[in-house]
Amino acid sequence: MAGISKKRIKTKTGEKVKYTITYTDIFGKRHTSGYYDTLKEAKRDLWKFEEVKTDKNITFGQIFKLFLDKAKIKYAMSTYDTYNIYYNKYLKQLDGIKYDSVNSIAIQGFFYDLEKNSTPHVAMHCLKLTRASTNYAIKHKLIEKNIFNEVEKPKPPKADINHLTIEELKNVLECCKKCYREYYPLLFTFIGTGAREGEILALEKTDFDYEQGYIEITKQFTQARLVYKTKTESSNRKIFLFDELKEVLKEHIKTLKPDNPLLFPSKAGTYLRGENFRKRCFYKILKLCGINKRVRLHDLRGSYIDMVLSSGLSVKFAQNQVGHARTETTLNVYAQNNSDMITAATSQLNTYFQKNQQKISKIKNEGNNKIIPFRKKQSGIIF
Repeated sequence: MAGISKKRIKTKTGEKVKYTITYTDIFGKRHTSGYYDTLKEAKRDLWKFEEVKTDKNITFGQIFKLFLDKAKIKYAMSTYDTYNIYYNKYLKQLDGIKYDSVNSIAIQGFFYDLEKNSTPHVAMHCLKLTRASTNYAIKHKLIEKNIFNEVEKPKPPKADINHLTIEELKNVLECCKKCYREYYPLLFTFIGTGAREGEILALEKTDFDYEQGYIEITKQFTQARLVYKTKTESSNRKIFLFDELKEVLKEHIKTLKPDNPLLFPSKAGTYLRGENFRKRCFYKILKLCGINKRVRLHDLRGSYIDMVLSSGLSVKFAQNQVGHARTETTLNVYAQNNSDMITAATSQLNTYFQKNQQKISKIKNEGNNKIIPFRKKQSGIIF
């Protein structure tokens, strides 16, 4: 059982009234939650401390909030923020409805309306969130089945993803070196590592090891704040650098103020915001290079994977460099058959078939020149 207690707290400005939730855990021990400023806030969270035994009384709102509480602790802050936006904007209207009182037809209708009134992308992401939340409730035996598994997946249009070829990447770097030299080391790091935007902007000088030739990823600058946690466990990694990029970063550090720990600070010495870099430098360079297709900064991550694979390096190397948990993500989500990869592949096939053709011709020639002895006939029988 859980209840709300009224507390009087002494402060420097006088005595204040606060509210706290007292509850009994599964071992029979009494506990208190944190303090609430109002009784309304305490009542809103009371259900979290009461035991939910069946799927007959739990609401959609309770299921979503339980999952979001877990997401806040377990996932990157940017992921939690995204989940929270979808919940507050699109799913909150389901809050007071009991989970067991709705059938799959009604839920399907809800998603049809969501897809129609917003976008297929929104409907798809909301469906992912509802399925994950409900699976979490099933895992903890609060409900028995996932009603969202019966909902048809929305079919969003194909994403407009445009990677850059090696030649285009070279042109972009050359243009940056001439026109926006102060951003050259940063853009080179994007192109030469495949790291995420937040990972690069959070880098400090000590994360770069010149002797060992790598940068270490342990944190990210996202949603205008530093988070000492990467997107996933696999994202904690060392990205190994080629020699030219190592030298560029070494010279870049010499130009920075010694008392500032950041590797890519803003002009004010603070963390550089990604949107500022895109507007002041990246989009302008694309325009100067005559690249008219829509290219996001994040597409440089896919371009890096394409470059690694078209160079003949292993998928495992690419996976470890970019911090994916599975090679399927590296291949199916990010890698594209661009012109570099096609050229490298067809060149290899040409070489293979040329060698094979030469081998076949050699065998034919040797066969034509070879003298095959015939056995003598005796009494019409060949021995």
